[in-house]
Amino acid sequence: MNSPIVFFAYNRPQHTRDALLSLSVAKYASDTELYIYCDGPKSADEALAVEEVRRICRHTSGFLKTTVVCRERNIGLAANVIDGVGTVIAKHGRAIVVEDDLIVSPSFIAYMNAALDFYEGKNVFSISGYMPRISISSDYPYSTCLISRNASWGWATWKECWQKVDWEVTDFDSFITSKSSTKSFNKAGNDLTMMLLKQKQGLINSWSVRFCYAGFKAGWPTVYPVNSLVSNNGVDGSGTNMRCSTRYSTDITDAVDLAHFAPADHFDARIAKNFRQFYNVSWLRWLINFFKIKAYVYRR
Repeated sequence: MNSPIVFFAYNRPQHTRDALLSLSVAKYASDTELYIYCDGPKSADEALAVEEVRRICRHTSGFLKTTVVCRERNIGLAANVIDGVGTVIAKHGRAIVVEDDLIVSPSFIAYMNAALDFYEGKNVFSISGYMPRISISSDYPYSTCLISRNASWGWATWKECWQKVDWEVTDFDSFITSKSSTKSFNKAGNDLTMMLLKQKQGLINSWSVRFCYAGFKAGWPTVYPVNSLVSNNGVDGSGTNMRCSTRYSTDITDAVDLAHFAPADHFDARIAKNFRQFYNVSWLRWLINFFKIKAYVYRR
């Protein structure tokens, strides 16, 4: 049986409809259980949109079985993901996760299951279906690559990895005061340490950066496809956490070679460099972040 899909929705009916449709027509959807977690409205103004999203979710079809969980109140995406994924993964041992603003390739489910099978037990922290627009040499022989940074746009993991996450980040102070640790964490993008600091300060509420930090501590990378099987339809200004941008736009592929995954211990320095540069912030922003981190360390 295929790994279950956990789907998160909130207040965007058209995005939800499009995302569920792309999933439902993907290969093996009819053999896949779907769990949908709908967050509650933040205010009365959102009630109609939230209820329409729930109606769409309750009437979705094309899957082996669909379970819809509607939150009585708004708990936010981070809490919704942590609880929803935790619940499903405790039951099934693994899970594929999709949010309401994603469009997936017809090969998405096949790829995610094949990668979960191939990399299980090989010190890999998660599987990504999304790949940003970075340059990959034509002589690269594999259909996947390994990067020391997780992805939150169409991803999957196993129970063993999920249980490694310390959602409170209880060792944060020892981490933030270690130059070698923060430098190492930033090897997959110099925005990471600052994001973790913002999480600790309550300025953001991100399950993803905490999950990423857990993978970093374990020393286990995330697997990415060379060509993206996911497109984010929500970078149009409609979302809670993403501004309107074309930076993350991708063309999704239906051609993925499931027989030529990269070995779990194979790292390509060229891909890692291009990946890091894609996520690196500007020098000015890096300098501002540097002093913010120093100020935090000084005040503690």
